[in-house]
Amino acid sequence: MAETIDTILERMLLQIPSRYDTSSGTYTYDIEKSTATEFENVYDIISSLDSYFYASTATGKYLDMRVGEFGLERKEASYATGYVTVSGNVGAKVSVGEKVAAGNVIFNITENAIIPNGGSVTVRIVCDSAGVKGNVEKGKINRFPVTIQGLVSVTNEISTTGGSDKESDVELRKRFTEYVSHPITSGNKWQYISWAKSVDGVGDAKCLPLWNGAGTVKVIIVDSEKQLAGSELINKVQSYIDEQCPIGADVTVTTATTVSINVTFSADVDESTIESIKANIRNYLRDVSFANGYVSYAKIGQTILNTDGVDDYSNLKINSKTENIAISETEIAVLGGVTVG
Repeated sequence: MAETIDTILERMLLQIPSRYDTSSGTYTYDIEKSTATEFENVYDIISSLDSYFYASTATGKYLDMRVGEFGLERKEASYATGYVTVSGNVGAKVSVGEKVAAGNVIFNITENAIIPNGGSVTVRIVCDSAGVKGNVEKGKINRFPVTIQGLVSVTNEISTTGGSDKESDVELRKRFTEYVSHPITSGNKWQYISWAKSVDGVGDAKCLPLWNGAGTVKVIIVDSEKQLAGSELINKVQSYIDEQCPIGADVTVTTATTVSINVTFSADVDESTIESIKANIRNYLRDVSFANGYVSYAKIGQTILNTDGVDDYSNLKINSKTENIAISETEIAVLGGVTVG
């Protein structure tokens, strides 16, 4: 327990010779009290120092320094990338640096092109700012923030991927705990997992040693939102592991395969509540991605019931079943649809 001003002051005044008046309001008392105030601040700092020494309690730069002693670094935010199809007048130019948008999320075109006779061309884009907000669904990119001569419309035919937020204290602490809890030796499965998870944008990873014979290693990754990793992230992890792994190892980096989760039930709810249910189920599936070997029938029911606007439900089925849905170690569950009868 930290020392208080009163406790410190009382102890200090006892050290003053009795011939001096130490009653409240005297010069001696006031000087000692101001000193005691500063000592209280020092005691507060000292009492909190131990929280900076341990990864379980350290935060911010102190956590960075602690995990840095083991060679780990906090992952920085990464930029989402993808492709858009731009339509316009034949011969119109699409230039590097021109912008397209999904709502208020801006993307920069990264390659030059010319609209061909077909009237449209596909070009690569990168989000203007790092973070998960750059991961937008198919069809959401639909405008030019600034009118571009000769260009009429734009859309993304596939979702953009690869955007991740800066690694949080909770995420870094979890990765550090896994690192020190599992025996990492030259080229064992935990080292491959550690290598993969150290790459910006990777949300989780699994390793399958000897998956295709002697010397083969398969590393399966998902992105920071626990969704399928895009080709750029896969290639980034592949390149990094190839630089680190033992000579002769045949390493394949890939992403998971998906299992569609279709939920049906009966309830008296409106459309906005159904959308909230979908969002909550997606959050649950993300939380158990790469963590559980099944999607829990009971947890799906609990998720529905915990959604604002739901008083009760009945006849719950997941993929036409009333039981847990098995998920293999190479799969992740994604929400297919929610049907309310």
